[in-house]
Amino acid sequence: MTENIDAQEQEDAKASSKEEKKRKMYVGLDLGTLQSCFVTKLNKPGSDEPSGVLVPTVVGYPEDGILAGILPGNSSMLHGDEALSNQLHLRLVYPLSDGVVSDLEATKSFLNYLREKIDPERKREVLCVIGIPAVADADAKENLKKAADGAFDGILFIPEPFLAALGMRDEERVGDPDYQDPVSNSLFIDIGAGTTDFCIVQGYFPKPEDLMSIPFAGNEVDVILDQAIRDAYPEVDVPLAMIRDFKESYSYVGESESGARVKVPVEGKPRKIEIGKQLGLSCNQLLDEVFETVKKVIAMASPLSVFSLLQNIILTGGGSRIRNIDQELQRLLADDGYEDPVVRISAREVKPFVAIGAMKVAKAAREDQWVRF
Repeated sequence: MTENIDAQEQEDAKASSKEEKKRKMYVGLDLGTLQSCFVTKLNKPGSDEPSGVLVPTVVGYPEDGILAGILPGNSSMLHGDEALSNQLHLRLVYPLSDGVVSDLEATKSFLNYLREKIDPERKREVLCVIGIPAVADADAKENLKKAADGAFDGILFIPEPFLAALGMRDEERVGDPDYQDPVSNSLFIDIGAGTTDFCIVQGYFPKPEDLMSIPFAGNEVDVILDQAIRDAYPEVDVPLAMIRDFKESYSYVGESESGARVKVPVEGKPRKIEIGKQLGLSCNQLLDEVFETVKKVIAMASPLSVFSLLQNIILTGGGSRIRNIDQELQRLLADDGYEDPVVRISAREVKPFVAIGAMKVAKAAREDQWVRF
């Protein structure tokens, strides 16, 4: 009996020793309403390697009565691109709404799917920094914490606009007098799918008074564009996913334009319709919302910093790729009396700045900052 107990103690000690020897793995995660991105390493300056892995934030559940062999591996659940490619046979669930958890079980499943992609054998201790909307409240953080339990070994939540600034920062140029450091004194505007987040970034983790968020972003543009197309063409009935594709291909702000001709099915037959006016209407509403909120955020800034801040307004996120949005926001600010505002886009090409910034925080975080499970 004693021998059995000793043997068990030795096995427990071995297991404990193995746990202690698990190598840490850091992850930066931009958990988006429609699309997420994770980064597991920081590329060297000048590297052309892809910086992150993009995954649609979606979970697919098989439709009732689906036959065997229809879904890959007869799966009971699919995620990401695999879910989208099999959506004819699935009920799709987007687990986040306005950037926060709306379906806890689906979010938990999605985060575990990401863990399997990152560390399929679960041999590492995975510590993940997750970007959250600028003004995510205590309930939103608690729900995300519950969803992450089991997927990661430790987490840390940081506002997304601050992570975007950190991800955009080129540390090798910080000492260059001609380099405008996005982290030292800037206003970041992160236009996502569910929310548009505003953050005054001045070299430290933002305080609540440095942050603002509005639930008006890409998804709202989709809804407005959908209704505008239905008003102009009552016979057209297409899914929101198709509307979103139109927006991403032809979106613009400013004076009304034509030339956006798209193909839609009408009673099963192809038909081309002109939606330039409708695109301008929907995207300009987003611009108006951003402009009105920017004025409120500028008013919150310290008088010591405001003139310099106006020279460093940076747009990021999917909405920053709307044509002319930087020029038009800059014009609106100048016309309203702000002195020499400068609005620019973080990058013309798609770059996962939030996930990169999250990875930078993960690498620098102290042991006592992680929320452990």
